Amino acid sequence: MILAVIDDVRTDLKPLKEALSRIEEISWVENMTLLESFDKLAILSPAKPIVQPDIVLISFENNIEAYEVTLAIKSDGKYTDTVVISYHNSDDNDIIKAMQETGCLDYVKDFSDKTEIYARLRTAVALRHEIISRRTREKEIEENNRKLEDISNIDGLTGILSKRYFSFKLEEEISRAVRTKSAISLLRIDITDFRDYNAKYGFLEGDKVLRRISSALKKSAKRPGDLLARIGGNSFALFLPSTDLKGAEFIAKTVVKHINNLAIEHETEYGSFLGVHVGGMSVTPEVTDDASGLLNMISDITAECTAGIGEEKNFFCIRAE
Repeated sequence: MILAVIDDVRTDLKPLKEALSRIEEISWVENMTLLESFDKLAILSPAKPIVQPDIVLISFENNIEAYEVTLAIKSDGKYTDTVVISYHNSDDNDIIKAMQETGCLDYVKDFSDKTEIYARLRTAVALRHEIISRRTREKEIEENNRKLEDISNIDGLTGILSKRYFSFKLEEEISRAVRTKSAISLLRIDITDFRDYNAKYGFLEGDKVLRRISSALKKSAKRPGDLLARIGGNSFALFLPSTDLKGAEFIAKTVVKHINNLAIEHETEYGSFLGVHVGGMSVTPEVTDDASGLLNMISDITAECTAGIGEEKNFFCIRAE
């Protein structure tokens, strides 16, 4: 740890040195005047400090200037966790009160008493260790929370967005489209007869297929703002911002093409390969629209898969051949 001593009156530091000889944790001592402290510590400055102490000892013999410097140190974000100890060879209660008001965590009444100095510094070292330990724990908690958030935002099997996070982002996009009065489109991609595929080949093979299909779908979700998510066991959703129905149909056809190119073997009434059916819709949302409503609508469209695109329609359904 680094100790900075800020002193304008040239206090005899011999008792301090004797006390420090018994404290291994403090490895460096930097002496400076009140004026020098602003430059050396870069107090309230964006500049890099010449020295950034863990503990500051500041003399209040020149108490007005010391008061201002201590306030400045405690107001500087760089020194939020720095332990500040003041000293003044006096029992003046006003000066002691001033020391405490500035944020000093402790004070030394008799700077000629090496035993008192040692005790105060030992307390400061212990407190600094506790602060460092607490900050480390806080960072670990923040990192763990971030990892948990990432996990909850991402589907663990496919690596694309989870349904929960997709719904959250969809709400944001709906609000944006309402403000800009722009069209948005939504595709739902369901793997056809996937339950039969799992029954025939097993769930491990089924998981491999889900990963392969999600990778293929990413090829159709390349534009800024496109959102791809897994929203069910065999279901995916693709949000397309600023896209009308014809644009959505074009993207849907590329989706089917990419899936067909996988050529995943599976005999069904529809052919020799595993396929998908894609429901699509386009709306210019109103303030009453929400993510849940749109997802329910696209689910119904995809499940029926009966309506074709037409002049009076705002939805379509495509089945892989």
